[in-house]
Amino acid sequence: MNRAKLQSFFRNYFRFENSYFTVGGWKKEFAYFLQMGSLGAHLVDRVKFRLFPKLGIVADFPSHLDIETASACQMRCPMCYTTYMDESLKGVMKYELFTKLVDEAASLGVYSIKLSWRGEPLLNKNIVRMVKYAKEKGLKEVAFLSNAEFLTKDIAEALVDAGLDWLSVSADGTGEIYNEIRRPAIFEETLERVAYMKKYRDSKGLTRPLLRVQSIMSAVENNPDEFREAWAGIVDRMNIIADETRDFNEKDLQFDRYFMCSKPWQRMTIAYDGRVHQCISDYGAKNVIGDANESSLHDVWHGPKNEAVREAFRKHKYLEENAPCNICSYGVITEKSKLKGSDQMYVRRYLNIAPVVVEHVVTLKSPKPAKVRKSVADERARKAQEKLQNGA
Repeated sequence: MNRAKLQSFFRNYFRFENSYFTVGGWKKEFAYFLQMGSLGAHLVDRVKFRLFPKLGIVADFPSHLDIETASACQMRCPMCYTTYMDESLKGVMKYELFTKLVDEAASLGVYSIKLSWRGEPLLNKNIVRMVKYAKEKGLKEVAFLSNAEFLTKDIAEALVDAGLDWLSVSADGTGEIYNEIRRPAIFEETLERVAYMKKYRDSKGLTRPLLRVQSIMSAVENNPDEFREAWAGIVDRMNIIADETRDFNEKDLQFDRYFMCSKPWQRMTIAYDGRVHQCISDYGAKNVIGDANESSLHDVWHGPKNEAVREAFRKHKYLEENAPCNICSYGVITEKSKLKGSDQMYVRRYLNIAPVVVEHVVTLKSPKPAKVRKSVADERARKAQEKLQNGA
């Protein structure tokens, strides 16, 4: 075994996360695990989800599905594939298709579904109804990611009452860095929306939905304590994600030729229109492996196209044979780094991938930034004027 292959072996088999880190480390991770409840079932699911891919075991059906309730998004974040995605790929899932998918998932013992992928789930008018349906069908974990701009008090209450298990808020940085990346949202308003959801949850004597927040690394690395302090008491967990390559242009990246991706053994990704994509990195539908409108998900899971994806990794030819892999960061080699701040947090960065934020400046610009709402623009102008007056 050559040196590169040996190094890759240790990366693939002794590391579970290359780019996703929890503020507070393993202790916070373990506390969050306990908060998830259903400990026995959750532990069994984690074994299947984490270890089956490393052992090359193809389960009869995955324990997790990514069901995209909306691929559209009102934001135009510069580091997001959706910003660069063709309009023909954007839409919301029909309720009838969703119930069909959930019915099959429930019948096959799926443990968890995530109702988000490329877009903003709150753009789907049926999102609360979808959460409730999935929970009534007996799925243990129903969750999604959101930018939270449309998380009104009514929707927050309805999601809690529907039985949502967790919500992860994508919030990159704090203050003006957040405001620029996540425009037209305002950081303080996002904090208030999520805080209200927690307040309502707690007032009902519930522990779910668990609330998480995640930021790209470069947006918080110069002052991670500010990020932590802003969200303390509002969320149950904070995560930091390594900056990734997030457009459709292939770059000169340092891929691990022997990388073994867990996704083909771990989960399935169903787009809003029912097409099954190779994985969560196949934003542009470069390798559609099936269609849930025409086939069962079970057949797609065991189908020839999905097996070809797995075989490409077994042969170490994933870059040649799986087109989406060439614009995906997961196979890129990482290096260890340490964030500033009181936690002395160790993280990993992808090699040769430029950061979105450098020295408190957002250097990666959106090609078509979202328009700032008039009310937001007025509020920003008012605050700027106050600063000038106070400094005078």
